[in-house]
Amino acid sequence: MMPATIERAPVKTRGAGPAVLDRPAVEKKQSKEPVKEKQRTGSEAWEVRIYNDGLNTREFVARCLVQVAGLSEMDAYQTMMRAHQHGLAVVGRYVYELAEMYYDALKSNGIVCDIVPVDEEK
Repeated sequence: MMPATIERAPVKTRGAGPAVLDRPAVEKKQSKEPVKEKQRTGSEAWEVRIYNDGLNTREFVARCLVQVAGLSEMDAYQTMMRAHQHGLAVVGRYVYELAEMYYDALKSNGIVCDIVPVDEEK
């Protein structure tokens, strides 16, 4: 018994080679208004601030500032004392991504803090 095969007539190409497709034309849309940048970009300055609270000891807050924000022990102590005496202290001014990272790390350690944008006049 022979295998079943289908016989087809050969396709005549009339001497042509493989087909070549042209790249489609793409229209570029010109926006009349400039694209507004997101508010939270890395080029702007953001302040990380800590607040005085009755839950954390002063030593713990200073230690967190050293470990999280990389402040020296003296700077961390002075920042902690400003927060203790005045109710608020600025840890530092950073680009948004770094400020957000410090904020998250301090918050996860139980430190009452926030980040705020800084208006830099040029």
